[in-house]
Amino acid sequence: MTPEPGTALPTPLAQSQAFIDAYNRRDADALRALLAPDLEYVRPGPVTLTTTDEVMAQYEMDWSRFERSRVDIRSFVEADDTVAAEVTISASERGREAVVEAVVIHQWRNGRLIRYRAYFDPFPNL
Repeated sequence: MTPEPGTALPTPLAQSQAFIDAYNRRDADALRALLAPDLEYVRPGPVTLTTTDEVMAQYEMDWSRFERSRVDIRSFVEADDTVAAEVTISASERGREAVVEAVVIHQWRNGRLIRYRAYFDPFPNL
């Protein structure tokens, strides 16, 4: 999502929406284009990833596990280069459905995600 020379970058919210949309479509190329080469990506576990390849491998693993998965923003706060969003994550595995609430934080620099942090409510067993 790096703009043409002379044009303004999209807002952090627009970048986060594009990132989530790419995830929902399972569009690996679009996701990869939004990730900085070196980043801080932390999910519960804790799982800390620091490269685009590591993040994409995690998403590929997620997509292979879940027949369907979707993230929807419920509310957000945008400040400077950062978006903190309350999200609803829904997924199905082996025909069973689960929904979990979470907060994700996206920090953007030059059109690329440089920091991702997720805080999940307890995820139901599938």
